[in-house]
Amino acid sequence: MSRRSYSTEILISANPESVYKAITKDIDKWWTELSNQALQVGDQLIVRFEKTTSWEMTVSEAFPGQSLVWEVTEANHDLGDIKARDEWKGTTIKWKIVENETGSKVAFSHEGLMPVLECYEICEEGWGYFLGSLKDYLETGKGYPYKHEITE
Repeated sequence: MSRRSYSTEILISANPESVYKAITKDIDKWWTELSNQALQVGDQLIVRFEKTTSWEMTVSEAFPGQSLVWEVTEANHDLGDIKARDEWKGTTIKWKIVENETGSKVAFSHEGLMPVLECYEICEEGWGYFLGSLKDYLETGKGYPYKHEITE
């Protein structure tokens, strides 16, 4: 089994500044509605899925229109049968944005998210889904973030 961390590249028909804005200010438009903004080094990003699944990250690098790095400081996966709920803790999420002739190439990596982890398959599928949501948000104005269902 591979020991390589998850990484992928996507082409987005949007300029680098728009991509950067989407991954710092508009997280609720493509990843989860239960999130905040994280704009500069030292900012805390918190993303939630319902009441029990959440990740907390600190922005460790921020170069507008070029790159962004999140260090995962807390993790609680309450997904399916996953027993190791904190596997993201200590991992690093990196975004590199490069302008090209049709918009931007985004190189995304989640260092430490490797196939040996219990959550790898569901997280790999999740990143594929939400990176597609990011692309659609930037190209059409409509992403498909996780929506919090209010049940009382």
